[in-house]
Amino acid sequence: MPWRRCLSAIWRRRAIVSIIVSPAMLAVPLLSRAQPDGTTPASGALRRVGVFTPGTREADEILGVPFYAEMRKLGWSEGQNVAYDRVYGADRMEMLPQLAAELVARQPELIFAVSPPTSRAAKQATSTIPIVFAAVVDPVAAGLVATFARPGGNVTGVTQTITESLAPKRLQVLREIIPGVQRVGLLGNPADPGSLADEAALTPVVTGLGMSMVTEKATNPAEFDAAIARLVESGVSAIIAASSIAVTRRARLVDMAHRARIPVVGLNFPMAQAGALFSFGPSLADQTRRAAHVVHKVLTGSRPAEIPVEAANVLELVVNQRSAKSLGIVIPQAVLLRAETVIE
Repeated sequence: MPWRRCLSAIWRRRAIVSIIVSPAMLAVPLLSRAQPDGTTPASGALRRVGVFTPGTREADEILGVPFYAEMRKLGWSEGQNVAYDRVYGADRMEMLPQLAAELVARQPELIFAVSPPTSRAAKQATSTIPIVFAAVVDPVAAGLVATFARPGGNVTGVTQTITESLAPKRLQVLREIIPGVQRVGLLGNPADPGSLADEAALTPVVTGLGMSMVTEKATNPAEFDAAIARLVESGVSAIIAASSIAVTRRARLVDMAHRARIPVVGLNFPMAQAGALFSFGPSLADQTRRAAHVVHKVLTGSRPAEIPVEAANVLELVVNQRSAKSLGIVIPQAVLLRAETVIE
């Protein structure tokens, strides 16, 4: 459903729950098949699951906590009946096809791909190994599935139902917090369709408001730092993230921006947690938790071609009061009351 009809359901506050998970030992994987009755295999029958993410180990393990926690609830304990083969793109989009091919060569039973670029790379690398995706805006347009109801191939997963760009809404919230903002920076990625959509949606809005926007793009870590530096030098009053790299390198973005006393507008909760002034977007935790259930279905005998793509529609406004105070910014009470989470 369009995001405008989702907003009334999300303006409520939730308590922040910190989850501390100790790193699990990576077991030596052994290939096995589903039980004849489709139930979770007994302890000792290790199932191999590749987990393919675009960022660094440090950034993406935190994002994966809800997925691994939900898998444990479903009966999948790492080292007992499941072994995860974790592959990190380290924000180098050009390396994803090679990394996907190497993962496929190790023959996991299933690949869990988080993000559009890792999902596409995995699909290009194999047409037989089941792939479950998360954090993909439009899997049909991306060529991952034929339809939501009947994916038709070896790929299925969880997608957000909010297909409209949320960049204009993020700008609206920014202007509520900083009414006099006139010049904003957009940090994008030419290889990211979602980033291009945000730029296309935001450009006419900025023009219509009589504002100006500086756009810088990056596809790898070196370009990322340089793009932030150029935005800082251009004198923008805020940096609006519009790239999956901004999520995985969120700590670096916040550090560079805050040193210049520039607030960051984030895409999701992890970015606000890392220090963005606020974030507004789909809940990654909700999507990865739900993706765990799809992974469970595949591991217990279901075929991806017959598992409908699940639609997630949970939107979150998260405000970071700590960052606001450090930057000398006062968050209006009206914004705080609408926020689902306020980080004090």
